[in-house]
Amino acid sequence: MESWYLLHCKPREIERAEWHLQNQRFTTFCPRWKVQKRVRGKRQSVLEPLFPNYLFISADLAQDNYTALRSTRGVNGFVRFGGYPAIVPAAVIDDLRARTSEEGADSEAKGLYQTGTPVEILSGPFAGLKGIYDIADGESRCFVLLDMLGKSQRLELDEDDITAAS
Repeated sequence: MESWYLLHCKPREIERAEWHLQNQRFTTFCPRWKVQKRVRGKRQSVLEPLFPNYLFISADLAQDNYTALRSTRGVNGFVRFGGYPAIVPAAVIDDLRARTSEEGADSEAKGLYQTGTPVEILSGPFAGLKGIYDIADGESRCFVLLDMLGKSQRLELDEDDITAAS
C-alpha cells in the first residue's frame, strides 16, 4: 500500500534528488514558495523549498526497491522514528498542496524583511542604531523607523545598509 514518506536530501541537491526519483517513476512533492532575495545586487522573486533539504515521496516500501531510494543521487535517507521510515498522513500532503502550488504562483513573495522586523543600521551617520523595518521603497531602498527624541522618525535607507538585529 502506497504511503507518503519524508526524505532528507543533501544540501542544495533537492532538485537533483527530485529529478532522479521521478525518473524511477516515484511521485514526489516539494512544496515551494516565493521569497524576495538579492541576486547580483538586485531584488528578485525566487522560488524556494518550504522545507529546505526535505522531499516528500509516495512509495510502497513492501514492493518498491527500498535500497534504490536510499542510494539515489542527492538523497541522504529517510526521516525515521524508532528505526522505521516516518509515514506522513495524506491529509498533511493535501493541506500543503492547498496552501502552496508547485510553481509558487499562488503565493505572495515574501520580502527581505517583514514590516516590524528589528533591524540595525550598518553604515552612515546612524550606524549602530537599532530601528524597526517599515516598508520597501523601490528596488534597493527602504524606510526604517527610529525612536529619536521620544518620537518615531521615518528614515529612508539603502537596504544594503541594514541587517536584522539580534
